[in-house]
Amino acid sequence: MSLAEQRAVGVTAPVTPTGYIHAEDSDALKAAVRRVADLDDAQVVFAAPVDVGWLREEDAVQQLIACLRLVKGPKAIMLGGQRDPLARHARAVDHLRRVIEEVPGAALLRTDLAAFGALAAGATFTAFGAGSRLRHIVAPGEKAESSKGFSMSPHVLFAELMDFFLGKTLADRFAGAPAPICGCAVCEGAWALDEFASNAGERPARAAAHNVAVLMEWLRTLTAITPGLARQQWWHERCRAAVERYPLMNAQLRQPDAFKVPQQLKRWALAAPASVANGANGQAPANRQRRS
Repeated sequence: MSLAEQRAVGVTAPVTPTGYIHAEDSDALKAAVRRVADLDDAQVVFAAPVDVGWLREEDAVQQLIACLRLVKGPKAIMLGGQRDPLARHARAVDHLRRVIEEVPGAALLRTDLAAFGALAAGATFTAFGAGSRLRHIVAPGEKAESSKGFSMSPHVLFAELMDFFLGKTLADRFAGAPAPICGCAVCEGAWALDEFASNAGERPARAAAHNVAVLMEWLRTLTAITPGLARQQWWHERCRAAVERYPLMNAQLRQPDAFKVPQQLKRWALAAPASVANGANGQAPANRQRRS
């Protein structure tokens, strides 16, 4: 929908109908930025559906940042790639955080855990996709890859492990041991995580409500913290604690491979804030110093 059509129906912050920008397609990025920059309208949200390949190498990241900084209004970044885009490149998480920090008005849409990492880094706004198809975008002409077969149980957010699992998977993993009791605002200590083993009855709706309740609890905790380094430290510590929880959970279940740490979570756990990474001495990393 064009900007004029959006405004005609009452939209106060119209979003540009930007086409997909393939990895390192400098001409397409510059053309899109030039077109919205010429509008000189701070109320227009520049949609930036960029392939995650832009976050692979230093030169590409610098160019992306430089181009996005030319846009006056908010920049809604959407990462493209199959399944979990941020798991594809070793430095993608670090580079995403850098884009958010260095581009005024940067936001992140159609995402997952990165929504919280982006908010911690100072994103203007973000959106956590309600389903896997809304947590990333794919290039035009590509079919989104997904697990084969129809899901016979809902997806459930396991807060301790910071990942989604099929309810049937959780029931199988905890078949020989007591499952964790969920204390979120929906479950209220009355539901265990192995009780979502099918799509029967109210289970899908309750699982969806549980997922939202956990995410909102994280959001309230994060936004109650002073913006800046404190938020980044909170997010980093939460991710690190979750990664460390995996082997402990597997040992408790006596199943070495019961749960595997998602690649993106590993990378957030390794992406320590600058002061932490440098011994809390307040110095910026060398590559940041060169850009100043």
